[in-house]
Amino acid sequence: MTESTPRLRATNGKGIQMKFVDTKLARRLEAAEDMPQVAIAQQLQWTNPEIGAEVLDIAGGHATFTGKTSVVGRAVGMGLCGPVSAAELDQVEAFYKKHEIPAQVDITPVTDGSLLELLKARGYVIAELNNVLARELKPDERFNEEAPGFEFRAFSLEQTELWTQTMLRGFFPDGGVPENLDKVLAPMATMPRSLATLVWRAGEAGKAGAQPVGCCGGFLSSEHGMIALGGTSTVAECRGRGIQTAAIGRRLNIAIKEGYNLAVIVTQGNTTSMRNAERMGFSLAYSKATAVKAFGND
Repeated sequence: MTESTPRLRATNGKGIQMKFVDTKLARRLEAAEDMPQVAIAQQLQWTNPEIGAEVLDIAGGHATFTGKTSVVGRAVGMGLCGPVSAAELDQVEAFYKKHEIPAQVDITPVTDGSLLELLKARGYVIAELNNVLARELKPDERFNEEAPGFEFRAFSLEQTELWTQTMLRGFFPDGGVPENLDKVLAPMATMPRSLATLVWRAGEAGKAGAQPVGCCGGFLSSEHGMIALGGTSTVAECRGRGIQTAAIGRRLNIAIKEGYNLAVIVTQGNTTSMRNAERMGFSLAYSKATAVKAFGND
């Protein structure tokens, strides 16, 4: 674990409030999305070469492509190690143009201003806003990881498809799953230090015909001393029964046991995920935007 302890402070015993976010801390926080995107692209290169997944190392971050219709694939982490040049943004735009999709670039409040000026000059528009939530993890903390009536089981590699389909059942209960999303999700479960877990009704794990009722993801980064939480999905009939809260607690306990001191969740505002994270002591580090340049906007 090479990065310093995050600058966080406790607030009235209910959570952790961000005290000051500098570029060093922001690099750790942005790794929660940067690292999985890279891992997904790299795995798709050998599991599904027809997709043409690719990674571009650029300006302190990475631009990734994981398919034309994929929900994963943008430039993350640029401008957190210094100024971004016009030539570097040219490379990002050429990278995405080659794959026939619009260039997408994430911007944080501490991203170097040079990138923002370049994006403004080139007509980029805001396509998405997300909240980056964080909390310090203390060695003596312990979290509830039980949801009555359910049990959590770390999945095995042969259950990758089961994990993926469970995720999709929770996210898309009425169908309408985007094309190739299953292929993009699967590497999240098998990437290095993954915390992928399946949730079963109590006593049903391993029974013939039994299906999981939820699952969650996330990973541990020894490089950043950080746990990133993501992808908690519960089937509609089992929501509101404490599964997501217990899933967060279970993964935080694993991270603390292994000596990690920072936890990160990236989510959209006004969501159940954000509310549950705040109840677990996470607080807003910053909001960030994804800027998009459409074709012909040159």
